[in-house]
Amino acid sequence: MGGWLGRAGSIIGHRGGTARSCLLAFLVACTASPFGIGKAVAAAHASGGPKPGAAQNFTYASGPLSNPYIVYTPTRYNPHRRLPLFVMLHGCQTSAYQEMEATQLNLLASQRGFVVLYPDVDQIGRLQPSITYNCWKFPDPRSWMRGQGDAAEIAGMTRAVMRRWNIDPQRVYLSGISGGGFMTSILAAAYPDLYAAVALFAGGAYGDFSCLVGSPGALSAEQSAQLAFDQMGPRARVVPILVGGGDADPAVTPACADKALQQGLRTNNLVLDGVQTRPVALTPESVRSYQKPGGYSYRVSSYFDGHGCLIGERLLIHGMQHFWPGGSSDPQWHYWTDPKGPSGAVAAWGFVSRFRKAATAWSCRKPPSRHSHRPPARRHRSRTRRAES
Repeated sequence: MGGWLGRAGSIIGHRGGTARSCLLAFLVACTASPFGIGKAVAAAHASGGPKPGAAQNFTYASGPLSNPYIVYTPTRYNPHRRLPLFVMLHGCQTSAYQEMEATQLNLLASQRGFVVLYPDVDQIGRLQPSITYNCWKFPDPRSWMRGQGDAAEIAGMTRAVMRRWNIDPQRVYLSGISGGGFMTSILAAAYPDLYAAVALFAGGAYGDFSCLVGSPGALSAEQSAQLAFDQMGPRARVVPILVGGGDADPAVTPACADKALQQGLRTNNLVLDGVQTRPVALTPESVRSYQKPGGYSYRVSSYFDGHGCLIGERLLIHGMQHFWPGGSSDPQWHYWTDPKGPSGAVAAWGFVSRFRKAATAWSCRKPPSRHSHRPPARRHRSRTRRAES
């Protein structure tokens, strides 16, 4: 959330040199740390089954490299009916519990009927220094690979919940912010067979870990897209992507977030046509402007393929820094949320829930089956609206 990478951007904004030196120390620590092998131990669960309307604590594997995680079961949970799963990854300097309380995803989950998984980092992540405390190890190339590092742990927690709860495998979605946003880009490439669609906030492109605190990043969108496509391998499929964030973010600048979207679109083009520039347009075909009453104005840009399917969206919030947009207005979460922004929970769920995994395998080139997602969004002319959330 906003506390990631500098307590709502304030640490980075006021002490940029310190942030960069800490990041460098983090990269060195990651290079030396032995977490490249995924856990082979089965998930260890708390006693009892899913409890409707409750958040329960669990542990994936055991020992110092175990990952705690929280699962929220919506109030209307029926073990005989398959529900979607929404996986939410926290950022640096925060935890799964703080993420859960600040984002208000649980409230939306009970309203819309989906299960939420909040993964947390292992002990190595919890012992990282300064601004990288409680951070996913997204700078380590071993975490960019299927079956290794944090990518493997998050996928393992996802599958553990899918086994325990009655989850529809066609409707498993992933979102993250800051460090969790970087991990979301990674998992979209490493596990496209697991996650139907993704939404990341204040995060960067696949492998582009140095796109932080004013750095343009070491990789171009074209390079990141090719690396992500290569990582997909035989599992390659279209993964629809939403990228959100503030245009005043000093930690993950708008240029870094833009590059994350471009990487996702370009990778999807490689899946569809073997080239990066088509059929998904790299410029938006629809741009809508909104105003949250008493809050920020923001813009939503939509990207379609050549068949009219919505594949990507960019949510740009004017004036917001490194925060989760919307969320709780409780003062205890003020480090991580900006209530003046539109609801990140509503934006993320509204985007990803359009898609089913099988229906997006090849965009909408094939006629939709009776089980496919609802018709693709219509193109809109640019206009300004008054938003309620």
